[in-house]
Amino acid sequence: MAGQNASQHTHRYNAFLSYSHAADSAKADHLRRGLQNFARSSWRQLRALRIFLDNASLAANPGLWPEIERHLADSGAFILLACPRSADSEWVQKEIDWWRAGPGARRMLIVVTGGELTWDHATGDFDWERTTCLPRTMAGMFSDEPRWVDLRWMSEQDPGSLRDSRFQQCVADLAAPLHERPKEDLIGADVTRQRRTKRLVRGALAVITGLAVVAGLGWVNAVQQRDEAQRQARLATSRQLAATALNLKDGNLRLASLLAIEAYRMQQSPEAIATLNRLSTDSPHLVSMVSSAKDISALAFSTDDKAVAVGDEGGAVAVRGADGRTLRARTSLPGRITAVGFSKDGKRLAAGDDKGNAGVYDLTRKTLRRLAPQPKSVSALGFSAAGQLAVVDAVGTVVLYEESGKVRSQRTGNSGDVIAFQDAGSRLLVRDTLGGGALHTVPELRTILDSDELVLPPGQFLAAVSNSGRCFGYLKFGQIISTGLPEIKGRKPVANTCTDFPTLTNEEARSLALTDNGRMAVGTASGITVVDAETKAHDSQLRKLTGVGRPSLLKFSDTGSRLASAHGRTVAVWNFDQFSRTAHAHGLPLSDSQTMLYSPPLAAGPDGQVAWSNLMEGDSVLTETKLHVWSPKAGRTLAGGDTLMYDALAFSPDGRTLHAGLDGAVQSWQIQDTRLVKRRTVAFSGRQDDYRDAVMIAPRADGSLVITTDDGAVHVAGPSAPRTRIMVPRGTGDPQKGLLSSLSHGGRTAAVENTKGAVDLYDVDSGKKLQSVRLDGEQVNSLALAAGGNALFLEGSKGTLARWDLDEQRFRWQSAEPNGARVTASADGRTVITLSDGGAVSGWDADTGDRLGGPDIPLPLHTLSGIGGIGEHTGFMVDGTGTLWTATEGGEVLSWDFSVNSWIEGLCRIADRNLTDAEWRRYVGTTPPSRPTCE
Repeated sequence: MAGQNASQHTHRYNAFLSYSHAADSAKADHLRRGLQNFARSSWRQLRALRIFLDNASLAANPGLWPEIERHLADSGAFILLACPRSADSEWVQKEIDWWRAGPGARRMLIVVTGGELTWDHATGDFDWERTTCLPRTMAGMFSDEPRWVDLRWMSEQDPGSLRDSRFQQCVADLAAPLHERPKEDLIGADVTRQRRTKRLVRGALAVITGLAVVAGLGWVNAVQQRDEAQRQARLATSRQLAATALNLKDGNLRLASLLAIEAYRMQQSPEAIATLNRLSTDSPHLVSMVSSAKDISALAFSTDDKAVAVGDEGGAVAVRGADGRTLRARTSLPGRITAVGFSKDGKRLAAGDDKGNAGVYDLTRKTLRRLAPQPKSVSALGFSAAGQLAVVDAVGTVVLYEESGKVRSQRTGNSGDVIAFQDAGSRLLVRDTLGGGALHTVPELRTILDSDELVLPPGQFLAAVSNSGRCFGYLKFGQIISTGLPEIKGRKPVANTCTDFPTLTNEEARSLALTDNGRMAVGTASGITVVDAETKAHDSQLRKLTGVGRPSLLKFSDTGSRLASAHGRTVAVWNFDQFSRTAHAHGLPLSDSQTMLYSPPLAAGPDGQVAWSNLMEGDSVLTETKLHVWSPKAGRTLAGGDTLMYDALAFSPDGRTLHAGLDGAVQSWQIQDTRLVKRRTVAFSGRQDDYRDAVMIAPRADGSLVITTDDGAVHVAGPSAPRTRIMVPRGTGDPQKGLLSSLSHGGRTAAVENTKGAVDLYDVDSGKKLQSVRLDGEQVNSLALAAGGNALFLEGSKGTLARWDLDEQRFRWQSAEPNGARVTASADGRTVITLSDGGAVSGWDADTGDRLGGPDIPLPLHTLSGIGGIGEHTGFMVDGTGTLWTATEGGEVLSWDFSVNSWIEGLCRIADRNLTDAEWRRYVGTTPPSRPTCE
């Protein structure tokens, strides 16, 4: 009755799937989805058939079998997934029994997923001896052999695609009776529906793609506009920071350095790079600036200039190395530090404060010994050569301590600001800044001279005393006026104990320092002015030390070569033997032995070696050591050569051989551990009576050489050839003038000046002329090919510097800034370096032609021979790491920091701190970043 009732109404499901969960879960789900999707009338139809599958359709219900019975009754057909596991399944058996009792075999479809199914035509039933996929209870259920579908080929673990042709045929076999339509019609309808769906999908995709393209283009445009707006904003901020840094550099180099670094990080523009260079080359004598916790109140150098002591108002005393940055020791006293001083051997440091406390710090043992306190504030102290310490306070109490710390003698006299031991420590000078003073015997402290006869004139003045107490003077209206103590015997005033200084500009001064050897430092609102007095050997010299603002305290070292200045909590250390903060001397002085204009040729090797051709200082002209190779790693110099002046130098790619050009030939020198050994000489092809010099040498990895000579020819020599072959013929111009030329890295491309003033570019291997370049209206004074050979840099007689692009065959840029210079390019081709006759080095952005700035070559220690400026007596080149090298006749071989990274590192050393949040907000105007300016 249940089955009859079920057949009399519209069924909710077209079919009920009965299967073994253990054997056919995946196949059942695959079959359900295939039947639902097969032969849909349109893409809008959700499913073609509704198939009941317990895992997909059955909700959680405590009464499971009644729920299954309800769904069986609500299904129009029964699909059995037959296999041995389902034949043994109790649930499958119950579902079959229910269906047999109702609709019966008429609406049952069999899908064999495993086992065997055999029909016995003789008995009109299944062959139950051979059939293994059906339960025995189905015996007699069918009167005729049922049509069944074979899915035994399908894997349970990987059922495959729903669009598989075999699976589609099976689905069609099952769908036909369920739809009550022929199988062929269903397949045709499904194909038509798929084609229609594909067309709709394609159309929709085309529309979506079109909309996406339009939206994408709009998005890309918006992103580009946003990026450009952000770039312009960064550029504007970068330029503002760079301009602010330049405005602040004279009075606050530390802050200016940090702003310049941030300007570069905002935008790596030529303006930012030029600002970094400008700040790196300004204040060339500045060594470092270091901060203290409190305002600085006392300074002193050790006798050997290798350490500086800094005392502050908080009572702290720090001992730093000569660079100002290396902290060697730290100690403290209760009061404000008023005086500090080193022992002669540099092993002890004495300090006094404004409460009368004094102590001696042992720098070796790191211990502090407190001395007996003074009645008043300590005003000066000093060590004798024998190790005795003299201390004087504000009321003139003088105490002499033995090295053990025991008081040897004491007396009361006039107050003093300077203590100095004289006559091998047998006398003690106590002197004040008002001109008075006294001499005492040591160790008795018996007074042998006491003078207050000198009275300074009324009005504003600034007085100072040298470290030894011998030089005393005061500054009034810009004029240093020297004076001194009376003589011991005649008791007559001794004036002019300091050398005569020139009159300075009438600028308000707040601090003054003097040396015994004729050097004066004056602190003003704009910085520090240092004056060297005129002597028989040298004219007077005036230097401006900027970057620190108005100093409150100045202190020279005993030699006068170093100066410490204090501005608030910052101490700056200056070295007058240092001519640049970006240059590095290596102890390689060159002789000025030539009698004509000569710039020593330079070459850089792959392992950091540097080679030059020039006599070293002190060498005789007859010395056959004109070639030199210096290795920074080994720290030694190798010498060789057999001619006075070589014309061009180049290292082999492996750095083991130095090639040197001379009259009509190129020599190859092997670099050994202790010397240079000549291995080969290659003569130039052509007439032997021609006088020609090598202009440039480009060694190749195979041992061959490419050489240009001053007659405009380009030569090539094989690895073992004794002579060259000419790839580009010589010019026909004036042989006395010579022709300029340059080679790319490896000598693949050559640039050669022709006799008509243009520059021809050649492919060296074929000798074919590629291009010709001319500077309109100008004679080419210098030229250089970039290492890769894709750019040619020309310097003209009217000061034009230009870049010719070999690929585009046009000028990329031309600079109108006068140079009067020689030119070379960095190994990466990103920077062009020019050297003027006056010794000014300038870097140029190779892409834009913007001048980035650079240092000045220092004047040589010895007189230059010949004619021309210092630049014409200097050789220069850039090595593979971007370091600039110069070699000057009568001067020395120097390396220069000439990269942005090196400039930033140097400025960070000077700044010795990072931007504060308040400074960032003030100058940048945004939220401070988490990263520091300097690590």
